[in-house]
Order: sequence, then C-alpha cells, then structure tokens
Amino acid sequence: MKYLIVPCLLAMTGCEVLYDANRDKIGEYCNSLNNFDDRNACRKRNQTSYQEYVQQRDKLKQGHSEK
Repeated sequence: MKYLIVPCLLAMTGCEVLYDANRDKIGEYCNSLNNFDDRNACRKRNQTSYQEYVQQRDKLKQGHSEK
C-alpha cells in the first residue's frame, strides 16, 4: 500500500507543475498583447490557481454525476 502513495503524490504534483508552467506561458502571451483591455482580460482569465481549478472541476463533476 505504501508503494502506491509515492506515485500518487508525484502524479498530483506533476499535474500542478504542468498547470503552473502553462499559466506562465499564457501569462507571457497576455503580456505580449498590445491592447490594454485585451491584456487585462487575458490576465484575469489566467489567474485561477491549480487548487481553485481542482475545486471548480470537482464541483462540475459532481453536478454531472447527479443527473
């Protein structure tokens, strides 16, 4: 049983690392936009943390499973 814990933790951490790396790339894109309003809208869409994303995803999954 304890041998399953490490791969599970690595998988969860790996997802968070990938999510954060993608957020950084999107942030670079947002900063490259010339239009002030577009740049701010892009930044606002990209501000969700991994923990917030997981909570939102789980909430949506629960909503679909209740139907």
